[in-house]
Amino acid sequence: MNRTTNKEDITLIWFDSNMDSNDHLEQIKKKLYQINDYTIFHTQHESCITFIQSIHNEKILFVSSIYDVTQILPHITTLPQIDSIFIFNWEKVNNEHLVFNNSKLIGIYNEFDLLCLSIQEQIDFIDQHLQTFSFFDQDQYLTKNLSKQTIDLLWFQLYHDVLFDLTYDEKVKQEMIDACCFYYRDNINELEMIENFKKEYRSEEVFQWYLKKSCFYKIIKKALRTKDFNQLYIFRYFMKDLIESFARKHQKIVQSDKEIFFIYRGMKLTIHQIEQFKENEGKLISMNGFFITSILRSTALNHALKSSKRTDLIPVLLEIQCDLKHLDNNIYFNELPTEEQQEILFDLNVTFRLKSVRMEEEIWLIEMIVSNEGQKIKEKYIKDSHRQMEDLSIKALFGRLMSDMGQWNQSQQFFQYLLNDSYSKNEDIAKIEYSLGEVLQWKGEWSEARKYFEHAYERIKNLKPTRIKNSADIIFNIGEILYLEGKYEEALDYYEQALSMRKEYYSST
Repeated sequence: MNRTTNKEDITLIWFDSNMDSNDHLEQIKKKLYQINDYTIFHTQHESCITFIQSIHNEKILFVSSIYDVTQILPHITTLPQIDSIFIFNWEKVNNEHLVFNNSKLIGIYNEFDLLCLSIQEQIDFIDQHLQTFSFFDQDQYLTKNLSKQTIDLLWFQLYHDVLFDLTYDEKVKQEMIDACCFYYRDNINELEMIENFKKEYRSEEVFQWYLKKSCFYKIIKKALRTKDFNQLYIFRYFMKDLIESFARKHQKIVQSDKEIFFIYRGMKLTIHQIEQFKENEGKLISMNGFFITSILRSTALNHALKSSKRTDLIPVLLEIQCDLKHLDNNIYFNELPTEEQQEILFDLNVTFRLKSVRMEEEIWLIEMIVSNEGQKIKEKYIKDSHRQMEDLSIKALFGRLMSDMGQWNQSQQFFQYLLNDSYSKNEDIAKIEYSLGEVLQWKGEWSEARKYFEHAYERIKNLKPTRIKNSADIIFNIGEILYLEGKYEEALDYYEQALSMRKEYYSST
């Protein structure tokens, strides 16, 4: 993992055009790095604005000197990546002349310690309330091609299954530890935690380690939210322990006397987010990661009503109905190992049906029901995909889904991982090579794509029984590449071979 990009959810930006003249700069930097690992310092307006505009997958906490406010804030306050704004005024200049009314302004601070405390509070607030949602209409999937929303749902469904098929051993665990040590090499607190993990970690304590909100929690949370498989692949050892622990602990709830029960989550949303919920009543919703809820309505309500310095956030209470009698066995949620045992954590592949959105007793109430529909959509996708290419594994389907999402580089890397897996069978390797060839073809790397198609064809043609349809698909794709390269006569020859194979296949079925 390199540090050119932020692997966590929050970027802290400190802007001060006179920063170099600050005698306490090193102490300031040290303290801020302790609060938030990914902290960036800027002194130039234009480069700072350009940097902010380049960020799309994190929330930004922006700290500015009072002297720079009028120059830079008008350019950034409307950007969605700006979550909160803090202004420091060390010299305690009279700020009555400063007219800046913005819902994202947290405060103006004369003392560094108070500023740091406020930043930490906002980081904690974001961690609790930053939740991304994907909505999708399950009925559309029956008649239309994959929408982006359905792809989002399928990503979590398939990734959940892929975890069980990847290779795990102590070497994989050490690779994860080494990657974390390298990324956090200048962060003493995280390095100490990583060392403790190395010495003390046991699989049955995976939830306790996740809930410590250390680097594992922060990196995994963002990687799930952004569907970054490359990051999740590094953490596959830890992720598999999490998912397996879900399966074990979920049985305790299933074996309880309860059939229907309710759980809750208190949140703050913008009016735009609430409107999104209202527009999607009756549809399915995915939480894009693990989802923590409370057994106690009063606890969730307190979280929702907790005061916020941002004036554009509205308290919301989620009420979730769980009907254990009608839920599939592979929909997991379980009690967290906390002192009160009053929190429930949902697995990352759980979907909900959005029942209603309404105002009740001066708070927005969003009612949801845990649903089996996500599993059914996954099963239909697998069945439809097998019509196109027989017996594709879940891993191959997941790699192809990333291609459908336009994540060609991640898809390519994933198939490379699979090729390097010594446990893959010869037929699986052929399908992986074919899929890798498709990705490279879509990327315009025709020469490399053809190599993989030819490797796949050599493997498939020697299999018994003969894989006529798959062979025809490969030959056709080679013809496509030749056509794109302007080699029309050669392309025609491959097209004719593919046509002949397909006639043979369909005449025998």
